[in-house]
Amino acid sequence: MTETILRLLTRLSEAGDDAILPGELAAPFFGPVFDRLLAKRVLVEQAPLSDWEVCDGCECGLPCRPIRKAGDGYRAECPLDRRHDVDLTEDDLREFRIGAAALASVIGAAAGFGAALKLAAEKVWRLGDTSSGRAVFLALEPAALTCDGIIATLRQAAQGSDITILAPQLPAEAERRHHDAGFHLVETLAMLIPASDGLGVSIDVAALAPVPLAPVLRVRRATAEVQWDGRSVILSRQIFPVFERLVEKALSRDQVASGSHVEGTTAREAKDLIRELRDALKAAGFTDAESTALIMTVRGRGYRLGVVAADIVVEG
Repeated sequence: MTETILRLLTRLSEAGDDAILPGELAAPFFGPVFDRLLAKRVLVEQAPLSDWEVCDGCECGLPCRPIRKAGDGYRAECPLDRRHDVDLTEDDLREFRIGAAALASVIGAAAGFGAALKLAAEKVWRLGDTSSGRAVFLALEPAALTCDGIIATLRQAAQGSDITILAPQLPAEAERRHHDAGFHLVETLAMLIPASDGLGVSIDVAALAPVPLAPVLRVRRATAEVQWDGRSVILSRQIFPVFERLVEKALSRDQVASGSHVEGTTAREAKDLIRELRDALKAAGFTDAESTALIMTVRGRGYRLGVVAADIVVEG
């Protein structure tokens, strides 16, 4: 996806209070949208840099090297080896602090939420509600969603509404806790779509709701048939055992099948087997979103079915 200034700032904001946009990264985005972000204090320009990092592995003993004027530009000189001098422009010396609350407000506006955002927990904002009544929250840094009591705090802030959280990728354990709590996690960067409006980006609000799942997943072992949401697909005898392993895990205490567990049916890699399963579903008429909602990727752990055990029926 095309990099926009808001996508870049969202990625950098994961660093929390230390989030900084250096001038060398900012320069390609200078223009009307950048100026608008300065006016909104999403970006706050800092004093120009007066020093530069030392060379990798340098033995000069300096914590940093001073920046000196050099003709029309600037230079960070290595005291031991002039070949490692770095020539700099005036833009390279600029530095911008990222204002988290202001950035959150702009992301909320990109999703069409007109009301002022509310701080729901430390560094977690409630952007607004969708037309269906789903409460949408935003966390810019993973740490905001891994602290003690965050699930109870967000439930209280939602006041009974279903919850969607825009967030960066979370550690596997934190992601599982939020999923088990019934929260719908959406990666913020995946939602930021380049647009020709004043912000240069928009968010499809319809994508903030989870794909509704059918109440029952029916698996017929004798015919290798999978029936779901009124549609059915007969899987090949090579790929059906992979789906069976996912079903076995869904019916067990730990619903996540590791890559090695999936690969135990064949010598092929798990990612290829999962892709073939999803392709078979799409060939039967399921959308890409539906196929990934049924066969979910759990980052860092493996794969799981998006159906609870009580909604799975297995026939011989």
